[in-house]
Amino acid sequence: MASEPHPSASTTTPSHSTTPPPDPPSTPSPPPRHASLLSKLRTLVLRYILYLSHRADRTLVRLSALLSSPTSTDALLGTTSYTLSLLHAVLSRVLSTRLTHLATSLAEKATPVLLPGEAFVATVPAPPSTLRLANTVAATKALTAVIDDYRIFVRLWGLAGVYVWARGVWTASLGKEAGTKERWVRRVVWAQIASIVLFQVLENGAYLASKGVLTSAAWSGEDGAKREVRWWMWSSRFWAAYVALELARLAILRSYNTSLSAGATAEEKDLLGDGEKEGKLLREVRQREDWLWWRDLVSNLGYMPMTLHWSVEEGRSVLSDWGVSLLGAVAGGALLVDAWRQTA
Repeated sequence: MASEPHPSASTTTPSHSTTPPPDPPSTPSPPPRHASLLSKLRTLVLRYILYLSHRADRTLVRLSALLSSPTSTDALLGTTSYTLSLLHAVLSRVLSTRLTHLATSLAEKATPVLLPGEAFVATVPAPPSTLRLANTVAATKALTAVIDDYRIFVRLWGLAGVYVWARGVWTASLGKEAGTKERWVRRVVWAQIASIVLFQVLENGAYLASKGVLTSAAWSGEDGAKREVRWWMWSSRFWAAYVALELARLAILRSYNTSLSAGATAEEKDLLGDGEKEGKLLREVRQREDWLWWRDLVSNLGYMPMTLHWSVEEGRSVLSDWGVSLLGAVAGGALLVDAWRQTA
């Protein structure tokens, strides 16, 4: 019996590719941590330098604007001068304390070796810190003297500005609608003009005499020295009169205008309250007037004791160097703050 043939077994096997699989996409390795920190630090430094340069540029522009006006320049120099005077008084006190302590220490060390009735004279070099302090004291005093001399010198032609001021008051007529406040203020202003003219004439004469410019017989010798002192004192007295009149003017203004909206007409009060553009502008004007009133009050309250201090003979002065310096810094600082704000 023939056997049924078996199907032949297949010897073919599935073929496998010998090509390796593609590599996964490579990811960049992160930069070193220290390099990232350095980059951030460099960026921060550059930004800070840019910020400082911007601030310096703005400050210099404002300072230039401040120095372009004689009034604001005088406020800056006056504040600087009185601040330096205050610094000089403080440092002088510290220097005196150090020198006293040094002398006491030397005396205590020398006492045991001295016989009764003996004395000694010694030259001892001061410590470097004390020498630096002494040099600083001398420098602040010298710089203050330079600033004070310059401020008086530039006032030699101050009468020209007083003339323009008087001319403006004369040409600005009050009109029939002027009230009691305006009439009182006008009287006070004319009295101020008279006092400041006398102050300026006397100060100019005393200053020129101190510089040897006035050489006539009236300004020579002992009599000339006494005349110079009298002119300095009387110039300060007329300055005191001007400051007193300025305080009177401020009192008149406040008595007729006690608040921001006081003294305003009914129409102005409506504008102040409606929030419109005209009301905002009017409010800004009122706020500016109020700010100027306080500025002038603080400044003149600071100047008033100083003018009285210089109006009497040297032995009868009412203020110490500390008091003059502090009041002067306050009086000048009030004017300087407003002048600096206007340069913004």
